Amino acid sequence: MVLIITGPVFSQKSDGGNVLKKGTDEYKMFMARQEFFGGDYRSALNKYKEVEKNRPNDAAVHFYIGECYYMMKTYEDALDELEKAKSINPAATAELSLVLGRTYHTRGMLDKAIDEFNIYRKTIADSPKKIAESEVDVEIAQCNTAKQMIAHPVDVRLISLLDINSQYDDKGPVLANNDKTLIFTSRRPSGDKSKIDLEGDYGFYDDVYESVWNDEKQTWSAADLIRGPINTPGYDACNSISADGTMMFIYRNDPSEARGGEIFLAKKTTSGKWKNPEILPKPINTSYYEDAGCISPDGNTLYFVSERPGGLGRGDIYTSKKIPEGWSEPINMGAPVNTPFDENGLYLTPDGKTLFFCSNGPLSMGSYDIFRTVLGSDGKWTEPVNLGYPINSVAMETKFVMTADKKTAYISTVRDSGIGERDIVMVDISNYDAMAGATATSTAATAKLSGKIIGSDNSIISAEIRILDKSLGTQITMTRSAEDGSYALEFPGDKLVIIEIAPEGYQKFSMEMNLPAGKIESKTITLQKNN
Repeated sequence: MVLIITGPVFSQKSDGGNVLKKGTDEYKMFMARQEFFGGDYRSALNKYKEVEKNRPNDAAVHFYIGECYYMMKTYEDALDELEKAKSINPAATAELSLVLGRTYHTRGMLDKAIDEFNIYRKTIADSPKKIAESEVDVEIAQCNTAKQMIAHPVDVRLISLLDINSQYDDKGPVLANNDKTLIFTSRRPSGDKSKIDLEGDYGFYDDVYESVWNDEKQTWSAADLIRGPINTPGYDACNSISADGTMMFIYRNDPSEARGGEIFLAKKTTSGKWKNPEILPKPINTSYYEDAGCISPDGNTLYFVSERPGGLGRGDIYTSKKIPEGWSEPINMGAPVNTPFDENGLYLTPDGKTLFFCSNGPLSMGSYDIFRTVLGSDGKWTEPVNLGYPINSVAMETKFVMTADKKTAYISTVRDSGIGERDIVMVDISNYDAMAGATATSTAATAKLSGKIIGSDNSIISAEIRILDKSLGTQITMTRSAEDGSYALEFPGDKLVIIEIAPEGYQKFSMEMNLPAGKIESKTITLQKNN
């Protein structure tokens, strides 16, 4: 989620040439805001707390304290401060209802979150902040998705891994050696103080760790740094290991070289040791962010994520074919897999026909959720399916992998019961068919609408499509038609909804619809050009 926050405005004061007199509350507030925008939330928080001592009933000060706690992911403290700010003055800042809504969302208080988001929408309805309105619509849709999924949980059991996780960020599980080795990425200290990111958030850089399964104890061993030349002084993460176990795809970002992040490939020798990773050449890596590399079982197709220009969203999934010269020009997977939002965290099953990934669009419960898409006999990937609650939650889920017997999965997730920021969690899926894509909401409870969007002159239109709840006026879901004009939507059945499309250069299209639950309908929508 992106915060759209403006800082407090102070009148200038003259004092020996200084704009603000050092030591005053105004000076502390100003400096705190600079530190906040610089990502140093703890220093900002400390300064705001100093001001609070002199202004215990200042709603704006409580808001800024709560905002710092929110960015630090200390959500209970954030909630206390933000609710205090609202009790003193609901209009303390323009963003109070937005940040309070997001905090309610993280705590699973979904109805309260929706109420706050709708308050914020009203405050910006007639302002220039249309992009903010769009973002709030997505978050309202995520809250509605969460409510549906929590009401229809899937039959799985989550198991904490105390020997794997730390108080730091642990993520990106990868299985190897017939599911007997768990490789993952962690920001825990490695004993080398130079591994602290002094140019960023002052946390430790990512390193790759591994753990081995103990058959006798039926548990994972304590994790240790992976052996071999995999880790560097910068950010290192294991994306995937090929089905035959001979190739490891790695993400690296060396801040000293100011790169956006690139994909490397390490190959295993016949003795079982990893060679030095080598950077994948153009056109795979660019000056933009590339990550999440994984390869098809035959070694001929590379899947990865890139933020290069021309995608549907910020981070999209691309494919590239192996050719004699190296790799072919990457192709965007397009809709419905890619969206106007972010996709990442790829896991391709050993048969190469099912792709699991994370996305943070309106069909997520909040932040990133895990989705699944299947390669059809026609060569097209199916509409992604959310794996459901409690695999997904209102927090962040960024990676999913599965054992060969399809009875156990591992995910990266943020949970209140966790040890650190993100944890690796084992999931018993023996009663849940992740490959079949059992959805968290019953298929019988939803309706599906697909088709094409064209202009009155038969031109193809790629446009944003919104589905609104007629009675509440809130957004249920949204998508964007593909480059060929095709679209596919799923929303609650037996419910009066409004379909809205308003691309630039065309008249706004609005239509009411009430599809029976379980109904699948196709409709071509024709838009009229502006006069």
